Amino acid sequence: LRSADPQSPWCYAATVGLGHTQPSNFLATQVWPSARRAASVLEKYVDKRWSVCELGCGPGLPSIAAANIGAKVIATDLDEFALRMVRAAAEAQSLSVTTQTFDLTSNDPLPKADLYVMSDVFESNAVAHMAAKHTRRALEAGAKMWVFAQNDRAQRETFLADLRKDTPSLKWSSSVGSSDSLWLVDIDEVQVNYN
Repeated sequence: LRSADPQSPWCYAATVGLGHTQPSNFLATQVWPSARRAASVLEKYVDKRWSVCELGCGPGLPSIAAANIGAKVIATDLDEFALRMVRAAAEAQSLSVTTQTFDLTSNDPLPKADLYVMSDVFESNAVAHMAAKHTRRALEAGAKMWVFAQNDRAQRETFLADLRKDTPSLKWSSSVGSSDSLWLVDIDEVQVNYN
């Protein structure tokens, strides 16, 4: 997360050389700017007594950051290779992160948590629609949902449109830190701190 800080949480990302095939979904093996921002926000605002579930975790930097402060963490993804990367990074840093296969496009119940986190998961309209449904369910159950999405992701507006059916005033915001249960954090990738 912070390259100059040896105590900073980190995760693996996958690269593929010419002539080699990717063992999984390329999107699930990259550390996107929204994941970096989410990890920074989690470090600052998560209560270590919370259970945190990252949905569509990819390499899991937000999950690793939450575990680093002592929260109980479940990192979920459909991609098993991404989950292996999360487990390896957690183990290398002596952190406890449970991983679980979970398909955001399914109607399956969410794993139990106090806080759910999604960072740049909107790779399709199907994911955006079901993410909105899962968000409603999490909020109805009394949990928090923090969503981080880059402003150039078209499907994030599909997600927002679905949520606006219940709450028309919802919008993306660059600020965090309110006591609201739902945070919709707008990420401008040129504003993300990469150091």
